[in-house]
Amino acid sequence: MAALWLFWALCTAYLLLLSLSACFYRKKQYLPITGSSRRFCVLIPAYNEELILDSVVKRLERLDYPAMNWQVTVIADNCDDDTAQVARNAGARVLERFDEKLRGKGYALAWALDKLLDEEPLWDAFVIMDADSVLNESFLHYMNLAMDNGDEVIQARYNVLNKQDSWRTRMMECALTLVHHVKPRGRMALGLSDGLKGNGMCFSRRVMTQIPWSGDSITEDIEYTLRLVESGVRVRYVEDAIVSAQMPTDSTQAVTQRERWESGRYALLGRAIKLAVRALIQRKKQLFDRAVELIIPPFAELFIVPIFMIGIGFIWCHYAPSSMMASKFIVLWSILLAGQVVYLFSGLWISRVPLKVALSLLFSPVYIFWKLGIYVVLVLKRGAGGWIRTERRRMS
Repeated sequence: MAALWLFWALCTAYLLLLSLSACFYRKKQYLPITGSSRRFCVLIPAYNEELILDSVVKRLERLDYPAMNWQVTVIADNCDDDTAQVARNAGARVLERFDEKLRGKGYALAWALDKLLDEEPLWDAFVIMDADSVLNESFLHYMNLAMDNGDEVIQARYNVLNKQDSWRTRMMECALTLVHHVKPRGRMALGLSDGLKGNGMCFSRRVMTQIPWSGDSITEDIEYTLRLVESGVRVRYVEDAIVSAQMPTDSTQAVTQRERWESGRYALLGRAIKLAVRALIQRKKQLFDRAVELIIPPFAELFIVPIFMIGIGFIWCHYAPSSMMASKFIVLWSILLAGQVVYLFSGLWISRVPLKVALSLLFSPVYIFWKLGIYVVLVLKRGAGGWIRTERRRMS
């Protein structure tokens, strides 16, 4: 029990360090150096996305960047609907792929990038975004500035597009602002590397050539982040470039997405522990941080354990009212719970989350029990499988 408390204490302390660092972070002010506009290929992997691709592609026309220096390419992967034709009608270039054995977003991207890297004239950089997402108008402008200043792998700020749709999407906004904004700000302040989020990512041609994308992992963005950091490449967080994605509004839509995220993450846990040990021996702080990010449980699990332990402590006190150990047990776990509450609300303050959105946290017990159910399903199914499409709503 002491080992569990110590592990939870270290996890909590690490999160508090990141949130404290985020408070003092001043975002990098990029200045144009070359004055040139790089050629960007905006890649959208899509699997049966005929419902939303027309809107997504047409919204990209609003990008404030020279039109001759960027192109939208949709990868229609194993589609059995009109995804390819809808994308073409909207003005995108389409690459169609059919492979019943190597199915999934990672394989689709690896296949497409292999083709695009050999094209003439050469692309300078590649942006990867999901088919349910939109980019802010200055997205490519900030990516170009960051690359002007030496950054070769960049992660944009990842927001929830439909956060007002339900209590679930508002709660996702609260959760993702910690993962996608507070932690990255803290890491930038500490000179660490951000992690790729699978959406709103930008890569230089050199990096894509030297460290090819791989489709072998169900969470290819996490796996690729580890490969980058192992190779000495830092992922820069640029918060002025924003990608906003549609999130599931109900539990039926959310199940497949959550199964994919969680099963992929835990599949890398063994590797993360080995990386953490190696990073400590070699004194590589960026690699150690990325390993720790995988080892630390998601915040919902991190938060529920102290509550559960405090409950056990009160039961202990009831049956042994004079036990000093029981009182000490409650105090120690209460300290950790308080630390996590500080981390949560400091993160909401840093991100300036509106009160209406923050109030969705009142539904946290419902979400936590739902998520625990997902873990039971994953154990019984032994994983989430390949690219299972999340149901979408038509985008206006």
